[in-house]
Amino acid sequence: MDEKKKRSAMKATSEAMRGWAEALAREVEQWPGVTLKSAFGMMLVYRSGIAFAALPRTRALYEEDAILIKFNAESPALAARIVADRRLAGTMQERRTTNVKSRGEGQRWRIFPMREDADVHAAMEWLAEAYRVARKTGKSRT
Repeated sequence: MDEKKKRSAMKATSEAMRGWAEALAREVEQWPGVTLKSAFGMMLVYRSGIAFAALPRTRALYEEDAILIKFNAESPALAARIVADRRLAGTMQERRTTNVKSRGEGQRWRIFPMREDADVHAAMEWLAEAYRVARKTGKSRT
């Protein structure tokens, strides 16, 4: 494959990450309007058709033990909180390995590494925020 079109390979997840992701999925699937869809070794999480997270099952992007959280819109206050939280390890756009221009979608997806059991609580808080933002974004589109 041409070097400038080479994509990052998906990475196998650890047993611990699979357990954390399963626990997160069990919690968020109880929220109103949430659906889960399996794709590419990950569980995609939607609120009323708007994706707001990707939880690794057998494969992950960028880091072996990380979830992806999508903030469809970032208010200045939310952006400041995201920057202040060192646990968020950048965006998909920043980790991009191709020269293909995106329409900004990768800037909305944040990488949240999971290293220990305590990270599940913080991940749940960020997932709840992404869930709230997905609702607001969905309403403004109609």
